[in-house]
Amino acid sequence: MNIMNVLKILQKVSDITILELDSDGKINNVIFNSNTGILVKKNQELKEIFSPKERKKVERIFTGGLGKEGKYLRISKRYSKGTQYVNTRIEDIDGKIYAYLVPGQPHREEELEYENRVQELSYKAETDQLTGLLNRHGYWERVKRILNCGDSGRKIGIIFLDMDKLTEINNTKGHKVGDKAINQLSSLIARTIRSRDIAVRYGGDEFLIIVEELSGKKSTAYGLAKRILREINQNKSKFLTTFSIGVHVTKVGKVNKKGITTTQLHRNWEEQVVIADTMAYKAKASGRNTIVFSKRKL
Repeated sequence: MNIMNVLKILQKVSDITILELDSDGKINNVIFNSNTGILVKKNQELKEIFSPKERKKVERIFTGGLGKEGKYLRISKRYSKGTQYVNTRIEDIDGKIYAYLVPGQPHREEELEYENRVQELSYKAETDQLTGLLNRHGYWERVKRILNCGDSGRKIGIIFLDMDKLTEINNTKGHKVGDKAINQLSSLIARTIRSRDIAVRYGGDEFLIIVEELSGKKSTAYGLAKRILREINQNKSKFLTTFSIGVHVTKVGKVNKKGITTTQLHRNWEEQVVIADTMAYKAKASGRNTIVFSKRKL
């Protein structure tokens, strides 16, 4: 039985919407939509077809934080005829990302409350409690999605940011002041990055930013690192310390090789992070408050 016959059967027996997404969650293609109550088209962001209260949940489903599935998510009135609740699942198949939307009506408040609790616990599990940035556990799921995009030529920028003199601040002024210094710089990171970038508190005084490089000769990651240092140095009275920064750019194909396991994928990725870390160490050794770029040929 070919795929068209399968879709015809589906249309007769169920209301289902199948969407192909890009790595940012935008709809590349409406593969199938037998649910006449949902109005959806190409180039929309998946989360935008849901009600405002549901969009954070959809983001977390997309990044895998809820096991890639959510129940009873309400479609925005703008994109639905009448009240529409759908069960939503995200799948990565052969390097392509698909969203499946199946109608479902909430019938138990307890189940919704449980879902919200799971989301809350998942958020806490993957978020650094001091800064609100991702922790190591939370960021890997997002990086893994980029590495599994199927485009071996896609460039990824790794920015390793090492705080200068945090130990000295803690020893001379106390840990409350040290925490303030951490929060100042993490807030700067959060407001400087793009929505698609990944910001991580990697260690006590270490941060990572992962960016998908734009086309062109100039590195997106290096440009972002320069903006962060420029902001600090132009407003020195507002910041307790500075960053020593290492930048390294790699390709998906250097990390995700054919036939490797998830463990090997993670190991390969960490090898690239170590290069950025080494560049940050060189920046610190050369006087701090500066950037060193690996500039390796890709």
